[in-house]
Amino acid sequence: MKKNLITVIILAICIINLVFNILLVFVFMPSTTKTNKLITDIAQILDLEIAAQEAERAGEIDISELDTVQLEQGSPINLKDDGTGVTHALQYGIAINFDKAAADYKKVSEAIKTSNAMVFDISRDVIGGHTYAEVTDVKQQDIIKQEILQKLKETYNTECIYSVSFYNWVAQ
Repeated sequence: MKKNLITVIILAICIINLVFNILLVFVFMPSTTKTNKLITDIAQILDLEIAAQEAERAGEIDISELDTVQLEQGSPINLKDDGTGVTHALQYGIAINFDKAAADYKKVSEAIKTSNAMVFDISRDVIGGHTYAEVTDVKQQDIIKQEILQKLKETYNTECIYSVSFYNWVAQ
């Protein structure tokens, strides 16, 4: 009789355990599904960002594929009036980096080397449109470089101009 009673108690505990396990599955399954979906969405977004960064890096050029043409330092230019009544000027030199692998590299680089007046004219127009406070700000200098780069690409109708750099940048 004792053996039957213990068997019945063990059977009851097993059934209770089974009920609790079934209850746990139904309680935690919806939240687990939602969490799994959230993790999947985040992973997809991260994959997209990584793919975009890799695409950007694919557009980068190996430094050995660059040719730099450093133009002689131009005459000082007057900066845009900032409202203080003080006239400011900027003295700078400009260097242009070319992608040697581009189809029109030779033509454009020779044109710029032989006649750099157009480059200085474009850079003078862009820089002259900025105030002293702007040209002394490093972040704004990067914007100025991008503006000059874009105008040079448009003027020479090329993509072989990779970047623009300044040297001897002195503003007063």
